[in-house]
Amino acid sequence: IVQTAVDSTRAIGGRVTGPDGRVVEVGDPDAGADRIDLPLQAGGTSFGSLVLYGSEFSVLDLESASLLVGHAVIALENARLHHIVEQQALVDALTGLANRRAAEQRLAIELARASRFGSPLSIVFADLDHFKRVNDTFGHPAGDLVLRELAAVLASTVRGIDLAARWGGEEFCLILPGTDLTGAARLAERVRTALAERTILTTEGMPLHVTASFGVAGRPPSASAEELIAS
Repeated sequence: IVQTAVDSTRAIGGRVTGPDGRVVEVGDPDAGADRIDLPLQAGGTSFGSLVLYGSEFSVLDLESASLLVGHAVIALENARLHHIVEQQALVDALTGLANRRAAEQRLAIELARASRFGSPLSIVFADLDHFKRVNDTFGHPAGDLVLRELAAVLASTVRGIDLAARWGGEEFCLILPGTDLTGAARLAERVRTALAERTILTTEGMPLHVTASFGVAGRPPSASAEELIAS
């Protein structure tokens, strides 16, 4: 954006400052006596600002810069919306964890990597015990709260290279690259204990104590996603 704006207005330099404070400069900003300030904004969304510096800008230069910014903002907004749609397609809306589609994609990638380098790979499945009873007794809002609590325990337990995902319903999974069965079993036990010791309060203030059952599988010996999940 800044390079095209500098070229189209014969500016000496230009600077884009993003909403996060990141700065991108082209040419020699601050060298010119004249400047054009244009916000990069689409509706209520700000992408920062563009400042062009030159000896003397004409009305035509201002019009060219404004037209360029208009097109740039449309492109930035389209990219932002596309990113949101991509994220929504791979994230479980209730828990914020990866969804099953994302988990299946990641598992395929990690299996290929583990096969290539001969490294271990484990997965852990967690299933909330008597989850239907929670919904029937306390209502679906309480059930949603329980799901989010288990998701929080999983997310706080895994490493940065691991993936915690909601597989579906009350079933969750962990994908653990570089972790053998023994390590995965230890992690599953930590999660199981942390959840069992947790007191969950419903919106009415009723305390809930829930537990989950865990299954662990790994490669080797299982070689495919189907074998891992089935085991």
